[in-house]
Amino acid sequence: MKHEISCPRCGHDEAASNDTAQDWDEINCLECGEFIGTRDRQFAFASRNHRMHTLSQSLELLIEMARDDSWTRAIASAA
Repeated sequence: MKHEISCPRCGHDEAASNDTAQDWDEINCLECGEFIGTRDRQFAFASRNHRMHTLSQSLELLIEMARDDSWTRAIASAA
């Protein structure tokens, strides 16, 4: 099975795994053979819940940064 995942080693944007459709099947880069992850990890990463969790963490960080007075002063002095 082909996956559209960017390889961290060579940057190639295609990877493949076995067609057995098991959660523990390895996903490897088609160009260099680098192990990228497992099917289970890839599907969890691409799920809506993971994206919402990441967005929530980003929002929490933005709120903390906005409340941090030293961060606000650093931005103002850089401008």
